[in-house]
Amino acid sequence: MPKIYTLLLSFIFFVPQILFAQNNGTITGKIVDGASSKAMEFVNIVLMKPGSTDVISREVSDAKGNYKLSNVPDGTYFIIASFIGYQNFKTANFTLSTLNKKVIQDIKLDGGKNLDEVTVASKKPLYSNSIDRKVYDVSQDMLAKSGSASEVLANVPLVQVDVDGNISLRNSTATILINGKVSPLMGANAAAALQQFPANSIEKIEVITNPSAKYRPDGTGGIINIVLKKNVKRGLNGTLTGNIGNRERYNVGANVNYNIGKINIYGNYSLKQDDRLRTNTNNRVQTDPLTQAVRYYNDFATQQAKPFSNIGGIGIDYNLTDKTTMGVSGNFYLRNMHKHDMTTKIIRTASSLEQDYDRKRENFEQEKNFDATIYAEHGFKKNGHKLRLEFNIAHSPEVEDNHYTNLFRYPAVANQLDNTLIKQTADQQHAAVTYENPITENSKIEAGYDGQYNKEDLDFYGEAFDQAQQQFLTDFNKTNRFIYNENIHALYGTYALDVNKIGMMLGLRAEYADVNSKLITTGAVVPNHYFKLYPTLHFTYKVAKNKELQLNYSRRVRRPEADELNPFAEYADPTNVRLGNPYLLPEIIHSVELGYQWSNDHFSILPGIYYRYTYNRFTAITTPLNDSVLVTRQQNLSNDRAFGADVMLTIHPSDKLSFNLIPNVFYNQIDASNLGYSNKKSTVTWSTNINGSYALPWGTAIQLNSVYKSARLTPQGKYLPSYVLNIGLREEVLKKKGSVYLTVSDLFKSQRQVAELQSPLLLQNINQRSNSRIFYLGFSYNFGVVKKKKDLQFDNSQ
Repeated sequence: MPKIYTLLLSFIFFVPQILFAQNNGTITGKIVDGASSKAMEFVNIVLMKPGSTDVISREVSDAKGNYKLSNVPDGTYFIIASFIGYQNFKTANFTLSTLNKKVIQDIKLDGGKNLDEVTVASKKPLYSNSIDRKVYDVSQDMLAKSGSASEVLANVPLVQVDVDGNISLRNSTATILINGKVSPLMGANAAAALQQFPANSIEKIEVITNPSAKYRPDGTGGIINIVLKKNVKRGLNGTLTGNIGNRERYNVGANVNYNIGKINIYGNYSLKQDDRLRTNTNNRVQTDPLTQAVRYYNDFATQQAKPFSNIGGIGIDYNLTDKTTMGVSGNFYLRNMHKHDMTTKIIRTASSLEQDYDRKRENFEQEKNFDATIYAEHGFKKNGHKLRLEFNIAHSPEVEDNHYTNLFRYPAVANQLDNTLIKQTADQQHAAVTYENPITENSKIEAGYDGQYNKEDLDFYGEAFDQAQQQFLTDFNKTNRFIYNENIHALYGTYALDVNKIGMMLGLRAEYADVNSKLITTGAVVPNHYFKLYPTLHFTYKVAKNKELQLNYSRRVRRPEADELNPFAEYADPTNVRLGNPYLLPEIIHSVELGYQWSNDHFSILPGIYYRYTYNRFTAITTPLNDSVLVTRQQNLSNDRAFGADVMLTIHPSDKLSFNLIPNVFYNQIDASNLGYSNKKSTVTWSTNINGSYALPWGTAIQLNSVYKSARLTPQGKYLPSYVLNIGLREEVLKKKGSVYLTVSDLFKSQRQVAELQSPLLLQNINQRSNSRIFYLGFSYNFGVVKKKKDLQFDNSQ
């Protein structure tokens, strides 16, 4: 990858030439809660001149409470900071001049009566952008009031969700975090968990395509961080929601917070009853490599499930002093599901019928997750200078009890019965030490230790009914156990510098991975130990007011999960078997991204181009085991090259109308020569997200979301295009403390997933559809005393 490093080094050497090109001034500061001293995010900041009501500049604070107003001409100004439920804060007048180009205005917000001097009504932006991430504000998405996390993620820029609920980012895998942490829920069963996770418990979703060294470098496409709601307003307050949908769907939830200053207690609980109906058609033509005999396989499956889930959590933060805080929290997740599957299977040759039967499946699943976190954080005299210790432990047992029956029409043989009991247990421990220090007014370092200690135990027990003995006997071909241990020790450091027009963040993460795959059934152990460095670079350059260039680079890894390494097969369908590969190597990815951001009061555009080079990329290869069974396993490709471009376009001509368009074009070239495929394959894929909202004259708001995905490439074929349209209506009631809404997902029932596979001995077409058209009628209510007279809110779209 010499060209990538040459580009980055050239940029680094170019930086000093433009560091001092800026003549205007800069205003920075940090905003904290006056009682707890905790950093406050999304606080509105406006810069004004004495004697004028014109807004000179505007900004919102970031996740650490920091804000920055750049390229401000010389003059006298004041700042007004506002946040709902807090007293608006107006600074004293200050002056920027030739001798004073940098001003620091730290702010503490307290509860109380708001200022009446300036009232500018608007709303927070749906999308926002910073040096290393794009943020989707879930509170501005009315479809999130009733839907699941999976449905909201489908509307997030650059994120794709397939018909099974699997999540990808820029057409590649992503690591999904909850509150910045790895969760067992987001492992092998992430798709199922996200389909049950209530969207109304989510505050925002962060998309980080090139994460800094602070984060684990896992995921080809980057990181999707789901940030849950955690209220910090004083007093007792919260939100209640309830939704009822078609096909006996319903969900209810509560989010409650009690803050008395030194102590903040919070909790949430939600339950959801879902209904899923899916059809799956699988037609294939298979040629025997020895006899050249051709067989035709036709499967048609209907799959129905009614998952019922409970999600809850509770926590407490205690301020020992103004500078020291400690806290403890716990969460649980419980999902029960009963599945009814029926698959009609027909096997024939060109001249005769060989088999015609139904395979019935009754499945009972229970998945649990329990986790607890304890932390202590100490702030030093300087704002932003702090040390944090945190430890997390999680336990996730899952049981899947499958009962199968083969009901034969041809040939006329007795019914066949077999059972599979699967027990999977995941245990995770996470220890972190984080140190942050703003060395100077414009520079900051972060450093820390990040330790992950994971274990997964996959235990399969199979049995078949013996007709002669009229009892179930152990099927040793389907009985096995696999244990996966992964310990990762990481040290990282980042250095951020903000000088005039230039902002930069350089990072390095050093990781040692100690991995063991234990095949308990055979007694074999497959070790894999490696040490790797993961550099990260982030640059921004302020071309002018509201115009900014961004350049990011990261080296990343995608580690195989336990089920991708487990060589023992699960025989849900005895003619289509999936198994893992214990010798699968981690993917290594180089990712570069260049972006530009321009905005004004009614318009913003963020185009970007990116390049990814991946070696050892995972891919699923399907091959015939014999004349009737296909085997699909993960393999490593030689390399994969991807070029892409996307644009985040936001138009908000008025407070009533907002429109967002996010197209993405993706060129992919794969080299599978190491797997026996001689020619490189390439394709151009594109997708687009459209989001629009409008407030009707009588006060009702309407929102439309649409997602289109074109065909995408695999080593053996491609996936065909898909399209979905969602719509929502909302009416505020009870003096805007409550709202009633109606949402419809997949209005035209167009969502599908069609795969076409082709190899010398196999032609296959797979078509999956689900009952994704879902209606919900819902109600939400916000309670609690808000000490304010008027809201001071500003449109901060950037």
